[in-house]
Amino acid sequence: MLSSLTRLFPALFLAPVALAGTIYVDANLATGLNDGSSWANALQGTLALQDAMLQAVAGDEIFAADGTYVPTTGTSRTTSFRVINNVNIYGGFVGNETSPDQRPPLGVAPSIMTADTNGNGSISDNSYHVIRGFNTNATAVLDGFIVRDGFANAGGSNNDRGGGILLTNSSPTIRNCHFIHNRCNFGGGAGYINSASPTFTDCIFEDNIGGSYGGAFDMATASNVIFDRCEFYGNQAARAGALEIFSTSGVVVSNSIFQGNTSTGSGGGGALWIGSGGSTQVINCTIVDNNATSNTVGGLLRSGSTVLVRNTILWDNSGPGGAQNAANQMTGGTSATYCIVEGGFSGTGNLNSDPTFTDAPAGDFTLSASSPGIDAGNNASVPGAITLDLAGNNRFDDVSSVPDTGAGSGSIVDIGAYEVQGSIGVVDTSCSPISNSTGFPASLFGNGSLVVSNNQLQLDAIQLPLNQFGYFVMSRTTANVPVGSGRLCLGAPLYRFNTSILNSGTSGLMSFAPDLTALPQGQVFLPGDTWSFQLWFRDGASSNFTNGLGFTWQ
Repeated sequence: MLSSLTRLFPALFLAPVALAGTIYVDANLATGLNDGSSWANALQGTLALQDAMLQAVAGDEIFAADGTYVPTTGTSRTTSFRVINNVNIYGGFVGNETSPDQRPPLGVAPSIMTADTNGNGSISDNSYHVIRGFNTNATAVLDGFIVRDGFANAGGSNNDRGGGILLTNSSPTIRNCHFIHNRCNFGGGAGYINSASPTFTDCIFEDNIGGSYGGAFDMATASNVIFDRCEFYGNQAARAGALEIFSTSGVVVSNSIFQGNTSTGSGGGGALWIGSGGSTQVINCTIVDNNATSNTVGGLLRSGSTVLVRNTILWDNSGPGGAQNAANQMTGGTSATYCIVEGGFSGTGNLNSDPTFTDAPAGDFTLSASSPGIDAGNNASVPGAITLDLAGNNRFDDVSSVPDTGAGSGSIVDIGAYEVQGSIGVVDTSCSPISNSTGFPASLFGNGSLVVSNNQLQLDAIQLPLNQFGYFVMSRTTANVPVGSGRLCLGAPLYRFNTSILNSGTSGLMSFAPDLTALPQGQVFLPGDTWSFQLWFRDGASSNFTNGLGFTWQ
């Protein structure tokens, strides 16, 4: 009887399907049900994060409070944490949040993933890898952790590489993580990437030791690896102080800083070694104060690979044998344009002028107000999806007092990882613009002065459809109303600058400097008044809007 029922109704005899949800983890909690159902009942102890990973199903999120987590409390050095397809693993919570957006900045409530499984402080018996990836894709997300103390020092099964994270045929999304004090014998102290396409955003790689290849990362026969808004400090290996890119195509390193990394081998590059075929783009980076102890190139060494360096600063990188010069910064023959290179470097828009950092001795490599890198890059070199600099500020931001010496229309990008901010006005974040026919939302920026009597306001709208017309509107009030294909962020009454019809032309840009002494319908700006502006524009058969931008006048 039972066998016939199981054939007719098999679902009655299967375990219930787990429902996706949030699993809460708190290493320091000592009360509650210890079932992961809430912060009060979070999984407890140093193994709690590993337990959550074992329980997780597709669609789950894991929230980990501050504390120290280990992959095992046993003696196995091959046990690691893992990233999981369709599971978002978040750390850095205080323990009362309902969303990752409510977390404090990275490091305030540190969630630590460590390979020091017995907590004895000795690296010799640590796990080979803190994290491993097993056939994962971009839906495997790790966000908000400190990853430390991996020690890949054995041969076989890649246990000599990727102390922090080992990625073979695994392409997760890694964000807001700090890889520190990981090491290996072969290559990639922080991580090893093979036949994979991971993305790293807003990550820090610090004081990792990579053995022969890549103090921070060693990658081989990978593709389309992305590092955006990342920081590489104090990493060391024989051939590449920070990044080794070997026989790999499609790598993009953007909005990132390399400082204090060291190559100790005879064929190494202090910050980056890129070679044996493949292609790499280095865009809007700051490569400064790196060192090669046995080879000339302290900055970027290219060896038989296609390397495009754009809008990048290479300065104060050193090798043995005397004063710093261009040979210390970058290998000759590299394609470099709109860069600042100490000693000079052949290429369109390149400069040989001190970038005048704000405070280099204190580690502040933002550009000072007198830097020649301001508004001196090439807009066309910046990938379309990039809108922020290393500090999270607008990537295209005009400083009106500085002449534009770079290339492009509208606000010209700065050279280096940081963009000097000249914008004024406050974006209305409660009314987000909707993507237009370019595939991106149109963005509105303001520059000039908030002092009404100065009559200096410049409005720039970018990422507009080409050859379309539009005009600006303004209002004392705000709203959020669907109109056409976009959102009107201004409330009634509206005042239109419709006697100043603009066209986006072939650059997808509209710029406008309204005369503050002759505003529509006789309106007047007084100190203390707040007015908001928005651009309406034609978008094919419909119309759309930029974001709203508010100004409180002085």
